[in-house]
Amino acid sequence: MKPTIEKVSNQSDFRWRIQHYHCCTAHFDWHYHFEYEIVLYRHLNGKLFAGDYIGEIKHNTLTMLGPKLAHTAIHNGDYDNSNNDTFLLWFSQQWISQLIAQLPELGNLKVLLNRSCQGLAFDDVTAERIYELLQDYKKFSPAMELSRLIEILVILSEAKQVTRLNTYSLPVIHDNPKELKLVRKVSNYIELNYRNNIQLIDLCNELHVSESTVYRLFERHFICSFSHHVKEFRIGKACELLVNSNASISAIADLVGFTNLSNFNRQFKQCKQMTPKQFRSLFA
Repeated sequence: MKPTIEKVSNQSDFRWRIQHYHCCTAHFDWHYHFEYEIVLYRHLNGKLFAGDYIGEIKHNTLTMLGPKLAHTAIHNGDYDNSNNDTFLLWFSQQWISQLIAQLPELGNLKVLLNRSCQGLAFDDVTAERIYELLQDYKKFSPAMELSRLIEILVILSEAKQVTRLNTYSLPVIHDNPKELKLVRKVSNYIELNYRNNIQLIDLCNELHVSESTVYRLFERHFICSFSHHVKEFRIGKACELLVNSNASISAIADLVGFTNLSNFNRQFKQCKQMTPKQFRSLFA
């Protein structure tokens, strides 16, 4: 099952939109889009998939997903429950970039936008605050909707309890072109070589930089070590193959750089809290 591209709007100059759904289906298609998305689930149970992340959906699950991050949700809730709601907010990259450029006071939103490329989940208190701002949105004027959207973004940017859904994704870095170039080289190298037994020294030789430089780069932009990042990247690729192909689990393990099937199964379960077979069965 490959992700489809969802068109959030047919408008060529799309800026933002708030939408409310009373859930009446148990499954949404695996998809992505080019807009940022904020989702608030109310009185729902199920599973959320975002990139290679798998997590529980419960009451007041609040997430933010960056552009092109594939996602879907499986709901197990009581669809006759009148409180069973999903609120979605979409906004375009161009619109938010222009807004930040015009209002320097919103400069801190850049960090939130960068981090959302990995997918973010927020705590229950923040979710309840967002619900209070959204519950009567249909009565708002366009100006009030815009005001609430900006307030929501500010609240999310200042939230203290935030969980990243994917650890290996490449953050978008705007403020340091030289470092951005280096991060892209790191990601490209791993993308091309993750099937092989790559070591930190191999990466250093490829980039012509010291080990200390690479250590600092991973601390700032990947928030983990080189070896952990490579492992997470391989598991992420395995998830893609488990969903998008009929290859055997042993073949997939080999394709993503694990020479030992037992080690692959152990590492996969450590990352995903389920076996590769159990993961594949979720999409059967």
